[in-house]
Amino acid sequence: MEKLNKIIQELEDLKVKDLKAYDFDKTSPFYDYFVIATTNEKQANAAINHIKKALLADEVKHIEGKGGAWVLIDCGDVIVHLFQEEDRRFYGFDQRLLGIKRIQ
Repeated sequence: MEKLNKIIQELEDLKVKDLKAYDFDKTSPFYDYFVIATTNEKQANAAINHIKKALLADEVKHIEGKGGAWVLIDCGDVIVHLFQEEDRRFYGFDQRLLGIKRIQ
């Protein structure tokens, strides 16, 4: 939970839009939390750097989509999805996660 709180704080400091966190602890064997936010390209790149600095070096496992409309940051038990507004609507993660416990 400490890692999740650090990630949320970094994203809030960057003033991302529509930040949500979901609890998958009892649902997925691969991760405990999903964090989703709407960003622009500059915010997404800044988020990558801020999250890397806030966490231990080995906690950021993989980053996909850097510089694109959808960035995924794999932090092990926390997965961060950063979408540009149009892509967030297109992929509809928020609607797909309606049955999952929201914690933020």
